[in-house]
Amino acid sequence: MKYGVDPEESVPLNITITTRKTEDGSIITIEDTGPGIDDAGNNDQPHTAIRNIRKRLELMCHGTLTIQNRHSSGTEAIIFIPDNY
Repeated sequence: MKYGVDPEESVPLNITITTRKTEDGSIITIEDTGPGIDDAGNNDQPHTAIRNIRKRLELMCHGTLTIQNRHSSGTEAIIFIPDNY
């Protein structure tokens, strides 16, 4: 797995990946304990990689990607893939 982390960060980075099935599809949640993400993850001009992932999810399976800072610390990315695509 590749994961963007500052190599000079002194705090260990923990990554948790969970999946769950809903009535409408599947949810994949990736959480980390890093410093969080700036607002560029969800505003009108997101990072190129994030924009590309969102486009691929939409084109391939009508999926979505939501990225937000966690309340304690770190970032949470939620991928939703609907059953009927």
